[in-house]
Amino acid sequence: MKIRNQVQSALESEARDLFLRTLGHRLGISAREIFASGNPDGLSQARACNEMMIAIWSQLDVAKSAGVAGYPDSEFLAILLSKADIGGARPHLRSALESALTFVDGIIGAG
Repeated sequence: MKIRNQVQSALESEARDLFLRTLGHRLGISAREIFASGNPDGLSQARACNEMMIAIWSQLDVAKSAGVAGYPDSEFLAILLSKADIGGARPHLRSALESALTFVDGIIGAG
C-alpha cells in the first residue's frame, strides 16, 4: 500500500490522534537532530519540521474542541509535503511518517 493510502487510513482510524501525536513527536526529534548536526541547510529544514508540527497539532481532536480549524484530512498529506518542500525537509517527513505508521500499526495490531 502506498504511503499516501496508509496515511489516509490512519487519519480515518480510531488511532488518528495517536498517529498524529507520534508523527509530531518524530518530527520534533528530527528538528533536534538537525540542529545538533550543524548542517548548513539545518535552519530551513528545522523550520519546515516546526511548520509541519504546527499543522499536525491543528489536526488533533483537542485542538478542534478548542476551536482550532485544521485541514481537511484528504488534503493533510499534501499540506505537509508542501511545508516539507519549502525547507528541503521531505526526507525528515518521510522518515517520521514511516515511523509513525509502523508504531500505530504495531499498537492496533497488538490490540
